Amino acid sequence: MNPGQQPMSPPYEGTARHRSAVVVGAGPSGLAIARELERAGHRVTVLEEQDTVAGKCHSVDVDGHAYDLGGHICTPMYERTAKLVAELGVETERTSRYRVLDAEGSEAARQAMAFLRDDALPRYRALRAREFPHIAEPGLAHSARALAAPVGAWLAEHGLRSMAESFGTGYTAAGYGYLDDDVPALYFVKYAEMTGLLSSRPQLLGHAGAFTVVGGFGALWRRVADELKDVRCGVRVVAVERHAEGVRVHTDSGPVSADALVLAVPLDRILPVLDATEEERDLAGRVRSNAYHTTLASAPGLPEDAFYFLGRHTASREAMGHCVSYHHRYPGSDVRTFYSYGRPEKVSALLREDVAALGGRLEQVHLRRAWAFMPHFGSADLADGALDRLEALQGRANTYHVGGLPAFELIESTVAHAQDLARRHFPPAH
Repeated sequence: MNPGQQPMSPPYEGTARHRSAVVVGAGPSGLAIARELERAGHRVTVLEEQDTVAGKCHSVDVDGHAYDLGGHICTPMYERTAKLVAELGVETERTSRYRVLDAEGSEAARQAMAFLRDDALPRYRALRAREFPHIAEPGLAHSARALAAPVGAWLAEHGLRSMAESFGTGYTAAGYGYLDDDVPALYFVKYAEMTGLLSSRPQLLGHAGAFTVVGGFGALWRRVADELKDVRCGVRVVAVERHAEGVRVHTDSGPVSADALVLAVPLDRILPVLDATEEERDLAGRVRSNAYHTTLASAPGLPEDAFYFLGRHTASREAMGHCVSYHHRYPGSDVRTFYSYGRPEKVSALLREDVAALGGRLEQVHLRRAWAFMPHFGSADLADGALDRLEALQGRANTYHVGGLPAFELIESTVAHAQDLARRHFPPAH
């Protein structure tokens, strides 16, 4: 298999009895696996603590326009998402162009793509084929040990600094961390692979480049939820009991019993209400995440009509708190979506300064949203097999794990992993 080619799900093997499952979390991974299970003839209940589905892919309307608060950009690698879009008849459109912006008066530039033109790319491909050939496939455990080193050290060791120049700004702007921090190379390489720039993947849904959903990405997940039989929003899980015959999930609106539990939230988030084993507690204690913020605000005077990465603020973790990117999606509108890392009070204070430094002015703030983004393990834990241990938990105590922790916090990655897990562990019932 070409290392840059992401396979579709393997066929189901054999048939099985009808099973029931309760899925905790109605983001893309939870909805994707629920849809897969129902299509295979199983009974599914989805529980979501928020009052709407979509998780970090939530969209909101301001002045008649839809704004995406989190993930919404699809690349040519998004085959599973494109298939879902096509099956549900959801309309798509080309995304805004990308530009790098450094300061007021500076000219917005294209992302540096020296890595795709110098001799580093052939060396990277040889390294990939030798050490992590499955990196573009669903999941992370298959490549974790080979890419456990901190990304800065890994890039230096292999002479791939131009890879950081080409992908680092977008990686940091998207919420995955700073390259001068100790984030493992695994996540940076996965991101680079999923941009589609390292493959010759053909166009998807008629788009030669990146695309998104018309009317906001949340519309896709609401469509998925509408197709499911039992999705319950505004429901808080208060306790989980597991036993040999199945699971019982206690909520603030009553208990739900099922044969299996699917956790579409990170292990550390569900731990307070889970009847956790020692292994689960240990793994949960090792999970890290980034404090990432979305601010939707009216801010006239800024450069328009693009997704802007702020080069100075993505270059080093010393800039944490400053805005790392903003998106101006609709011509004629002053509303922009801003993204930042750090403590909420610092983010709010610095955003006004950042907007002014770029020649604009921050007016009405329509919404602020804080995320515990990109659940991941550190370098030492990856080297010690943390993701292998997480995968070994699949099916144990009638419990399964999907979402950003085992798959990477990217829509296509979580959807593909969730679909494949369903196909491996829940054959169709007849």
